[in-house]
Amino acid sequence: MRLLTDNEIAQRRQRRQQPTFAAAWAALVDTADRALALRVTIPTEGAGWWHNYFCPDHAAQLIYDPEQPHAHRCPVDGHIFSGEPYDGAWRSRTQHVIVDGLYAAALAWLLGGDERYAHHATVILRTYAAHYPYYPVHGEHAGKGRCMGQSLDEAVWSIPLAWAYDVMRDTLAPDLRAQIERDLLRPVAEHLMTQLWQYIHNIQCWHLAGLATLGVVLDDARYVAPALAGDYGLPGQLREGVLDDGWWWEGSPNYHFYTLQAVTALALALRRQHSDVLAAPRLGAMLRAPLELARADRSLPATNDGWFDEAAPNALGSHAASYEAAWNLWHDPAHAAFLSRVYAAGTPRNTPEALLFGPADLPPAETPARPSVLHAASGYAMLRGGTGDRECALLLKYGPHGGGHGHPDKLALDLHACGQRLAPDLGTPGYGIPLNRVWYRHTLAHNTALLDATPQPPATGRLLRFSAANNALYAVADASVAWPDDAPAPYAGATMRRCILWRPGDTPYFLDIVQVRCAGDAPHQIDLAWHHQGALDVAGLTPATLPAANETYALLNNVQRIPGQSWHGVWRAENASTACWALDPPGSTAYATHAPYNPAAETMSLVLRRAEASTATFAALFAPFSDEPVVRQATWTDRSAGGTTALTVLVEGDGWRDAWVVGSAPRDPAHDPPAFADATVREHVLAQM
Repeated sequence: MRLLTDNEIAQRRQRRQQPTFAAAWAALVDTADRALALRVTIPTEGAGWWHNYFCPDHAAQLIYDPEQPHAHRCPVDGHIFSGEPYDGAWRSRTQHVIVDGLYAAALAWLLGGDERYAHHATVILRTYAAHYPYYPVHGEHAGKGRCMGQSLDEAVWSIPLAWAYDVMRDTLAPDLRAQIERDLLRPVAEHLMTQLWQYIHNIQCWHLAGLATLGVVLDDARYVAPALAGDYGLPGQLREGVLDDGWWWEGSPNYHFYTLQAVTALALALRRQHSDVLAAPRLGAMLRAPLELARADRSLPATNDGWFDEAAPNALGSHAASYEAAWNLWHDPAHAAFLSRVYAAGTPRNTPEALLFGPADLPPAETPARPSVLHAASGYAMLRGGTGDRECALLLKYGPHGGGHGHPDKLALDLHACGQRLAPDLGTPGYGIPLNRVWYRHTLAHNTALLDATPQPPATGRLLRFSAANNALYAVADASVAWPDDAPAPYAGATMRRCILWRPGDTPYFLDIVQVRCAGDAPHQIDLAWHHQGALDVAGLTPATLPAANETYALLNNVQRIPGQSWHGVWRAENASTACWALDPPGSTAYATHAPYNPAAETMSLVLRRAEASTATFAALFAPFSDEPVVRQATWTDRSAGGTTALTVLVEGDGWRDAWVVGSAPRDPAHDPPAFADATVREHVLAQM
């Protein structure tokens, strides 16, 4: 069965002449032209692992030059890397460049009729058919490949390959068509059949998508069958891998969209043979979840493994192709509305998916309301305030670990305000560099707490309360995590809890209360990290030494001590800043230092609040602002006594005063300070963990 019908081809030929699709057609032709001009031959040696194409010192992706297979330059200091694993990673990228050019040339010929593109596509298909039988089975990451360094990349590579052949097949001589199917497409499919993973994973989704696409093109039901299997085919992947809130279980926006790409490719291949797959409700949930959690600048927090680019302004625009393809499958107006927003914000509508599958007409771009949202299954509690460019969004992350792509960062925060990543989750760079393990996958790189300088063990937190009613005095996101008694030391029997109290409105601020309890009475080093963009301005800093407990702590530099149990500081970034009033436990020490950003060639401010104790409570008030500070002054009082916690803070702005009382028991107004008399009092009783 053909992937595109004759009627669809005729419609797409008309589209290329329509202004709506002019950019997509121009981009397709440009890719095809660059493929024709590319002075590189198909590698005869199997590829390596793309994640090795990063500078080990700066965590920056090396500069790829398709004509330099043995010279790979660091963009930070210009150092040239050569040999393995860099050459193998170059071959991986090159194979994708070649097959993408093949796909573009085939489509450009199909829709435009230029025989130069048909000739190029024919030559590449013939050459791959000549090379593929001699690629050895190899690789050590995520299954073994032949052309590629892993079965995952082999599956991703096979989909445009199959589409290109499907487009060109009727123009090929019978003997060449037989050769391509015998020596290329079927061997790829047979290899992928040996690499199927019998569990729920993004890699298995790509295996299924590659096999199903090849199966449809070759009209071979044996290659389609794994996708239809109940346990580890598409039904099982959606049932077990997509959580109730629509997010993919690995806890990363990057891997969510990566999996969505595979599932969409699979659905496109099977949309006529097995149209029932389109009725799976969790397919729609996968497309909806990112739009609900997205921030006003159309970005997402870069949680767990995955590229930090997910947190950049209009990053969702890079996933427009998935929603263009989804339109062909479901014709959901929400997808068209999303496409309008990202294109109006500057994302060019220039993907092949737009040309082939997207809506012919997009609605006017509108900015939807951005309420606070809870995605309970994934453990994402997002509090929002402000509107438009001045939106402030705070994520409390408490949910499942996320398997091999999870990070040890229970109860971490990600603060985004005024279109800026102020206190962000850093995600990860390439997995092949040492800094990935030492820093980006370490608890210290996240805005949360850790014990004795060791990463948190994997765990799943628990939501205690989430309330964000429009008419409430304040919103609440409160979660905890408890490690079992058999957890690795020092976390055995330990508990942590983080309660966020959020003042809503156009100028939000929030209280952050972190409680840590270790098992037993022995003291432990309790560190609470807060990473923030910009320079920190705090009075009374003095040079200090922070012992390098391990190679992660050794990455901290320019250490200074912050005086006092109660302190005030302001981080001043380019377009947004954050003021902080902190109250640390008695006997604790706070340090101002610098830590690696992403990429590691850049640094960011880190405040490390440290207590040597078996229990500790840290409190802080954070007030993001763009031009003038929202909060002028905040004064903390700790009235804990007799086992009853009672923190109070008086918050003052221009023409207003807020008083907060946070305790383990209801407040007694008779004990309120006199200053509370003319303030709006907000009282919160901490529920039991």
